[in-house]
Amino acid sequence: MEKYLTLIIVTPEKPILEEKVTSVVLPASKGEMGVLPGHIPYVAQLEEGILRYTASNSKGEFAIMGGFAQVVDNTVSVFAESAQLATEINAEVERQKIQKLKDVIALKDKTMDVEAAQASLKESLVRMRLLDRQYKQKRKKSL
Repeated sequence: MEKYLTLIIVTPEKPILEEKVTSVVLPASKGEMGVLPGHIPYVAQLEEGILRYTASNSKGEFAIMGGFAQVVDNTVSVFAESAQLATEINAEVERQKIQKLKDVIALKDKTMDVEAAQASLKESLVRMRLLDRQYKQKRKKSL
């Protein structure tokens, strides 16, 4: 039995990652979905959330903004609307964006696209959750 999976993450802009990993946790539409080597072929719709993976000597996390994943022949192919590492996210920019979006939603102005604002807010909150997870992990390692 194979010991590794190949994780491929692609966005419309560019390929993001191709790496041998031992496990993947996907933010699937019906909840988190774990994938290990030997997983049956499967297709899952992805929600906004955090994709986590473990390689032999490292771990990684991405903020994923929807899309879908395909599991076949020990390859997990993720086709995401966007994917970002914590290092690519500016916390202050996200905080300001969250506040602005909350203000827009609270106004309930009929000229504003409230659904788009809510979707953007959800995405910003996922990015902030990823930053928070990274901060807690670094802090835990330093103790």
